Amino acid sequence: LCEGKSQRKIAKIIGKNVSNISREIKRNSDHIGYLYPGKAHEKTIQRKNRNKPKISKNENLKTYVIGKLKKRWSPKVIAGRYKMENPGQKISAETIYTWIYSDEGEALGLKKLLVRAHKKRGLKRRIPKSKIKNRISIHERPEVINARDQAGHFECDLIFNSGSQSKNICTLIDRVTRQSILIKNESKHTTTVIDAIVYHIKKYRPKIVSITFDNGSEFAGHERLHEFGIKTYFCDPGAPWQKGSIEHLNGMIRRFVPFDMPSHSITDDLVKYVNREINNMPRAILGFKTPIEVLRSSVMSSL
Repeated sequence: LCEGKSQRKIAKIIGKNVSNISREIKRNSDHIGYLYPGKAHEKTIQRKNRNKPKISKNENLKTYVIGKLKKRWSPKVIAGRYKMENPGQKISAETIYTWIYSDEGEALGLKKLLVRAHKKRGLKRRIPKSKIKNRISIHERPEVINARDQAGHFECDLIFNSGSQSKNICTLIDRVTRQSILIKNESKHTTTVIDAIVYHIKKYRPKIVSITFDNGSEFAGHERLHEFGIKTYFCDPGAPWQKGSIEHLNGMIRRFVPFDMPSHSITDDLVKYVNREINNMPRAILGFKTPIEVLRSSVMSSL
């Protein structure tokens, strides 16, 4: 620059792209011009340290944390004790965990010093709020459904296979008779999923009074079912156990359709076969009767 050479010429001389030269001059200049090399290098080091973990930048803190980890102290205890012993300074347990699982922490083998040495460190998953419009919470579901006193109240879910992309099997189960309905879908788009359920209702006319869903966007079109007198309810976000019957059914389906089965092998005929087999399988909860037998006795008793 002092020699009056252009940025393009400088780039050619030192073997760098001209954009590197432009960026270097721009971020290491003041109102007078480009800083002296030493000052520019100092600013570069500061920028690099800015992205380093807090512990990596403080040798005393690093020594303290390592020493306590070797005593088998937990990160929470280390953080609390450090704050007590060093007024005005603090560090969180999460910061310590993050550093332990960083490249530097991995190189030092610090993970082995934890009581529970997980392979990876992950933050607690935040449960998002449901964006489904006009949803009715499972907590507003009538007691007759909760008590399983009446047939016709179903739970619903989708199951996917490895590499299936959005192809899925829509699964429904009656909370009383355990009658299952399996429907193969080419997409998880809500229109596809709800249309398939509507088609099944029109064609086979199963007795469906209500359906309880989770908060997947594939069930956002649930209001269309209201046209058929079917009420819809939704579990709390992140609470799949609130529809335990369908979770159990999905586990049974995996005996016939394992997760690693290629999606092209999952045909309509296979889905119908699995549905038939499951509906004719005795269940302990039904006194070792099959769902079909319970369904028939339920129909007969209502006549």
